[in-house]
Amino acid sequence: MRFGLMRAQDGSCTQQVRQCGKFESAESALNTARSEAIREWQEACKTQDKIVPKVRKIEIKDTEWGYDLKHDHLVVTRFWVHDGQPAEIPGLPTN
Repeated sequence: MRFGLMRAQDGSCTQQVRQCGKFESAESALNTARSEAIREWQEACKTQDKIVPKVRKIEIKDTEWGYDLKHDHLVVTRFWVHDGQPAEIPGLPTN
């Protein structure tokens, strides 16, 4: 899943969520999340000088769920891996 901040015309920010696909394994999902975070990081570095006020630091943070792209202290994009299937616990009734 990609969580991203979008700036509205009035200057306020809102979160936009997008499914990025279904994967056969957690490893392939995390590899894709990492590749997308790097791609967005590279794009942000190219346009960094055009942002006002200036962003001093753009970084990718590795998290237990995936990857966060930060501009200074603000998380602007998250690429998180989420298992869409609920866990089945033996002995508990299913609905």
